[in-house]
Amino acid sequence: MTAAIQLALDDFLPPDARPSPGPVVLAPCLNQRESYDVIAAPAPEGVMLVRFSVNLDACDPGESIVDVITYAVDVRTQRILAVGRHTWPRKVTTGTDP
Repeated sequence: MTAAIQLALDDFLPPDARPSPGPVVLAPCLNQRESYDVIAAPAPEGVMLVRFSVNLDACDPGESIVDVITYAVDVRTQRILAVGRHTWPRKVTTGTDP
């Protein structure tokens, strides 16, 4: 599991990554690994699913939607099989939730 997470993380946010210049300005914390939560789960056929989502307590990008990136990693060959990106609405708390 650890090797699959590391492989996906190195692809998702390489250690030497620099913010890419472009018309969209992103929060600087989105380029830091510690700004993301990681969930991993085994799937059939020796595949590990690895999901990265921004930890809103560590990094607030100021957007009303957040991207969640999921990798399918073949554990046996240490290869990335697929990458999926999903955009979810940001959970808004009202302060009245228990």
